[in-house]
Amino acid sequence: GSRPPLQRDACAVEMADGGRRVILNPASSDESDTDLSRTTKASVDVKAGVAEFFASMLFVIIGCGAATDYGAATPLTKLILAFAFGMSIMCLAYATAHLSGGQINGAVTWSLVLGGELPVVQGVVNLLMQLAGSVVGALVLSQIVTCEMDATANLGSNVVNKDFGWSHALFGEILGTFMLCLVVYEVAVSTASGAGPNACLAIGFAVFLAHLLLLPIDGCSINPTRSFGPAVVATYIRPCAATGSAPMSDLWIMWLGPLIGGTIASGVKMAFKPRDGR
Repeated sequence: GSRPPLQRDACAVEMADGGRRVILNPASSDESDTDLSRTTKASVDVKAGVAEFFASMLFVIIGCGAATDYGAATPLTKLILAFAFGMSIMCLAYATAHLSGGQINGAVTWSLVLGGELPVVQGVVNLLMQLAGSVVGALVLSQIVTCEMDATANLGSNVVNKDFGWSHALFGEILGTFMLCLVVYEVAVSTASGAGPNACLAIGFAVFLAHLLLLPIDGCSINPTRSFGPAVVATYIRPCAATGSAPMSDLWIMWLGPLIGGTIASGVKMAFKPRDGR
């Protein structure tokens, strides 16, 4: 029989072969470009990279902007920040899923490449565009919030709480990113998922939950590209009197932890991958 038509809904879900799958890197509406198994394709989807740039830029402005406005000194402000980061990811994932897969996170991109769901070349392009978007977003934020009004003094950079220490922060980042990437795989990538257009909602709430846990520990990264721009701009371009060197000195944790978490999730995904239509 004929192949079912491509369905372009909010989370770029395709009805095909009796299952649902997310188009992680749609280059066009051609059938030849909608099969996730074709991860060795060498061409680069420029539109996907541009979408990742703008989504990452807006994510930093909104999420880190909320941090600079409210700080995270009380349970209420922590809840506000968790909601800001989680809901901004949800909205931006809905907005860009049909263009790039709505990754907006270098660890998610890394995990998808390792899991065979995203071509390596496209993954590199997406990562570079995410980093650029993060830096531009932090630059824009520095023009919105002055040092005097910045409740974090570092544009919402991730800094490890000395009461916890780097090892606890690293383990938390591994765990939080593992959860996020596992949710991405099981609600947005798996052909057995019934989430459909609600996949972005689940992903946003995964980010929200991770922030509830990790905000008191290191501000919650689970996203190395989100951490990169604010740390660079707050340290080298718009340092405040109270900034110090912590944003850059702790940045390695915000890279290593999420990349390990994403790696573990890609391995678990292989075990959970549906087989024989199940």
